[in-house]
Amino acid sequence: MDDKQLELIEEKYGRLIHKIGHWISGDRAIASHADNTQDIWIAAMDAIRGYEKKENMPFAEFWGSKGFDKYLKTCLWNVKNSKGAKITKKYPITKGTVDVATNEEVLQREDRSVIAPETEMYIKEINELLTKDQAQVVRSLLDDPTYIKPSGKVNINKLAREMGKTWNEVNTLINQIGNKIENDL
Repeated sequence: MDDKQLELIEEKYGRLIHKIGHWISGDRAIASHADNTQDIWIAAMDAIRGYEKKENMPFAEFWGSKGFDKYLKTCLWNVKNSKGAKITKKYPITKGTVDVATNEEVLQREDRSVIAPETEMYIKEINELLTKDQAQVVRSLLDDPTYIKPSGKVNINKLAREMGKTWNEVNTLINQIGNKIENDL
């Protein structure tokens, strides 16, 4: 694709590309307008190459044709739908995230990798309510966050192996803890 072809695409489809990029997501932490627009431009370039191969003709011959116009617009909207579907699927995980590039406050937050005193007090209080095995589950989850899947659910298989128990035993323990603290784990 040469500069002249790029100018033609920008002139005719530039506003549409930016509009689609804006519509993909309002969540700048995982899909900024600039990233979305760049992805759509790449799709436009791929669509041009694909149309050249499909129709076996150079850009100058198909530029401005109704068939190419429909093909390109379809490709652009498919990128929007595909990327939007992926973002929607991840929404339960990413909701509440912020864009650190534009939010200095996030970059200046203190490190909270150490368990806060209030959390330690809560753990002590809850340990009095829990059985030995239930307390071991809680301690394992606090000590190693990899036991928690990206979905927020506990990786029961991994935890069961570490504790030397069956999946059903650990699942029962987790459900009992959830009932005691009134939270679905």
